[in-house]
Amino acid sequence: MRQASGQKLAAFPRITTSSPPRHFRPFPSLPMTASAQHLEHLHALIQSGRHPSKTAAVSELIAHHPNVRQGYKSMASALKNTLAAYRRHYGAAPLPRPPLQRSAPLEGWSSEEKRRAADQELLCTNVRLAKQKQAQCDRNRIETKAFRQHARIENALEAYGQALVEQLALLQDYLPDYRVRTGKLNPEAAAIVVHLSDLHFNELIDQPDNRYDFEVAARRLEKLAGMVRLQGQAFGVERVVICCGGDFLNSDRRLDELLHMATNRARATILAAHILEHFIRDLRQDFFLDVFGITGNEGRAKDELGWSDLAVTDNYDAQIFYILQMILGGSDPGLRFHRLQGNEAIFSVHRETFLLVHGHQVNCNDQKKVQSMIGQKSAALGVRITHVLAGHIHASLVGDYVSRNASLAGANAYSEDALQLASKAAQNIHIVTTDSLFGLKVDLQHVEDYEGYPIIEELCAYNAKSHAKAYQASRPVTPVVVVI
Repeated sequence: MRQASGQKLAAFPRITTSSPPRHFRPFPSLPMTASAQHLEHLHALIQSGRHPSKTAAVSELIAHHPNVRQGYKSMASALKNTLAAYRRHYGAAPLPRPPLQRSAPLEGWSSEEKRRAADQELLCTNVRLAKQKQAQCDRNRIETKAFRQHARIENALEAYGQALVEQLALLQDYLPDYRVRTGKLNPEAAAIVVHLSDLHFNELIDQPDNRYDFEVAARRLEKLAGMVRLQGQAFGVERVVICCGGDFLNSDRRLDELLHMATNRARATILAAHILEHFIRDLRQDFFLDVFGITGNEGRAKDELGWSDLAVTDNYDAQIFYILQMILGGSDPGLRFHRLQGNEAIFSVHRETFLLVHGHQVNCNDQKKVQSMIGQKSAALGVRITHVLAGHIHASLVGDYVSRNASLAGANAYSEDALQLASKAAQNIHIVTTDSLFGLKVDLQHVEDYEGYPIIEELCAYNAKSHAKAYQASRPVTPVVVVI
């Protein structure tokens, strides 16, 4: 709009304002209730590190300066806009860590703020030291535990080995002189496979129909050697193969078995090796011998049942085999000890190829499972297996492709009452000719007429109280009470 000529404009009053401080910039979009001094105080609160968030620092600022909230409808709006003003003025700097060093600036702090900062620093230091101490304690505990376990194992092995050395010194005094068969071996002559399994030395059985201890075991093995000699004369046998099928020592994992042990493991190991040495030397008088061995499940040194060769040979059966090999092997060319296997051994006699297992990995009553095992092993090893020798279950079985050995100990309270399996003391032998295989169960239950191999009386002695407990636990209960 143009003004008329010669007409002057009205003079407007001039407005003057004082200039703001250099360190403060106005925020026209926000209420001006948060002054520069307020923002500086807020910045000091945030930089102190005593607040978990910037919003908490703004809340403390409003608590000290209520006028900061003026001009806002709600507390949330005041917090939001005051924090926005701070960010525009100082930028979005991250929240600092709490001051843990003495060199942290303390100017402008109140005594309460200094006390809180000191308490927090002390708390963090104590927590850090406690964590370091706990970590060191954990490392020491792990190292001590590992050393303690190894020390216990080493001490037990040292004690067991020392006991074996002490008892081995007694063997020579109880070993009579045996002659040895010499001459040439006829390769076409028949052979006998003697299957020894589940001998359970150091088990004490005292029942009405069965009695078993080291003395009875020596008698039954002598009877078995006599039957082998008798069959050898009938078939013209020149070589005997002895198969050690495991479970030569009785287990002590169950309370029944612990109660029925005749002596400790170290003495039982020596006694078992001593009796088996007599048995082997007795047969060596008339035959050439080969000895194979595996381990069973009862003689393991640990509670867990292992399957690898390294685990299963941690076994008292292996200890007995190694003692026999040390005493008898090497000096006599007519007596050969073959390498001890863990779970199975395979050997051939004429046309027959035998697979020796303990028996806890196959059910001999199931023909299909036996055939499946034969097929699996034959395919994996590239040999044709013709017969399986097993044990484990104390019941004799002689079949076309599998034979199961009974026990030298016979029936006990566990097998008869718990498993409901009645059995007799027996072992199997197999006569192998160039064209046939004959399986024979040898009954060893009654041996009253046999003197038995000499045993070491000092080692087989057991506590009379344990014998009384065994008799008390295993004696039968009379089913009928006669009143009149």
